[in-house]
Amino acid sequence: MHTDESKPDLADLFLQASRTIRGRWRESLSPAGVTPHQSRVLSILGRAEEQGLRNSQLAERLHIAARSTTEVVDQLAAKELVVRTPDPGDRRATLIVLSDAGRALLDQLSALRKTGMDSYFDKLGAQDREELARLLDILNRENPRPPRAGTCRPGAAGHPAG
Repeated sequence: MHTDESKPDLADLFLQASRTIRGRWRESLSPAGVTPHQSRVLSILGRAEEQGLRNSQLAERLHIAARSTTEVVDQLAAKELVVRTPDPGDRRATLIVLSDAGRALLDQLSALRKTGMDSYFDKLGAQDREELARLLDILNRENPRPPRAGTCRPGAAGHPAG
């Protein structure tokens, strides 16, 4: 029988696992020359298909300020992984789309992620992986991710919608 003092602290275990996974991910990205944040932008743009996204849309999906997104997009554009193109629906706006090199790198990053994460989770048997996936799905579904601090959401208190 466990006393409260001998029970593992679930929050600490999750934080340790998260730090380990993030560290492995950061290490695996290093040879590709991108940061985790840059890889996330590439991934979001990859899901946006050919039409691309406006900077404001990208910022919203990243849960960060638009000016911060501009900086990351500038870095990716300098590496020729994204391009800015005119928005056919609004000539004052631009869309950010993956370049061919960005799409190829995104494919490589997906393979790197799978390899890195497979080696992390391979200590678990198939049944344990299924149970972990089931439990994490419950937690993620029942506890939606809050917006990051310092971000502004349309319609939030003090920030006009629109």
